[in-house]
Amino acid sequence: MVSPSSRARPQHAVYALGASCLGLGLVHLLTEGEGFGTVLESFVIGSIAAFVLLTAHRFPDRQISEAGRWRAVRLGFGVTAAFTLLAFAIWTIWAIEGDPTELSFLVSFAATLGAMVGVRGGLYAVEAEERLAEARDLSKLLTINQRVLRHNLRNELSVALGYLDNVASADRSADTSEDVRVIREHLERLLETTDRTREVVAIWNADGTTDHRLTSVVDDRIDRVRGTRPDAEIATRFEADPRVRAHPALPTAVEEALSNAVEHTPPDASITVTVRTTPDEEAILEVADTGEGIPKYDVDAIEGPAETPLVHTQGLGLWILYWTLETSNGTLELAENEPQGTVVRMRFPTAR
Repeated sequence: MVSPSSRARPQHAVYALGASCLGLGLVHLLTEGEGFGTVLESFVIGSIAAFVLLTAHRFPDRQISEAGRWRAVRLGFGVTAAFTLLAFAIWTIWAIEGDPTELSFLVSFAATLGAMVGVRGGLYAVEAEERLAEARDLSKLLTINQRVLRHNLRNELSVALGYLDNVASADRSADTSEDVRVIREHLERLLETTDRTREVVAIWNADGTTDHRLTSVVDDRIDRVRGTRPDAEIATRFEADPRVRAHPALPTAVEEALSNAVEHTPPDASITVTVRTTPDEEAILEVADTGEGIPKYDVDAIEGPAETPLVHTQGLGLWILYWTLETSNGTLELAENEPQGTVVRMRFPTAR
């Protein structure tokens, strides 16, 4: 098993690219003969290569994801190849015109310049793309919180205040226990909503991912759900036992999917949890039920391009699922089960 310290990282590829460019400069110096011109040409190539190596040294400090860094590396190698081909094309034109000179410098300089432009430009492009995606996510998160607070806070407090007025205007001898019960119920519901809202924000704010043994997470959360709903019938079908790299809130998200299925599935219906992998090393967790299904407005809120008035606790549970998958480089799919019910499908990258 390869340890994390020995695993290839994006900066290693950039170091290799920079070292190759530096090698081109040395080869040019040693093969093109003596002279100040050759020394100056090699110095230019070496200076640009040193800048590539400096970029590699500072690579881990960039505030972008691991996948984004690899994307920047691929851009760097792609631009390097493009510049090198362009240099060969220019030299071919010169050769056709009867002046086939400076091949070594032209190719070495173009490749090194392409490496610098590609790596630096790729970093800036990926960083800008991720910051834009983060801004969109933050806007969506703020919209959810604003609608929850505006709708739930107002509705629940309005009901509670109405019953408080009943209590305040009642005679001393009147029985107000029912009014107090309703007030408590609505305040507890509001407290649950604010707790879930805070949980969604905490998931989005948390950095980093951890490794999870997916079947162990599922077994543990099924036991927790059965602890509160002993009548729940949940079957498991483990076709694989993958280790996934996901947000630390993955167990909470799995429990939300299970609780949602149990809550909206009648006693005579079935719930099946499936864990499997795909040929391209993607782990899939499915929670399928034959119950009432997820309301359309909840599905639209998760999958639609615009926000819908998602203002209830069940909907916030779906957002816990969504943000956990979003921050795990995974995807959440809500599909209809045949002939009835819902399939909550979660896709994760497997841990290497």
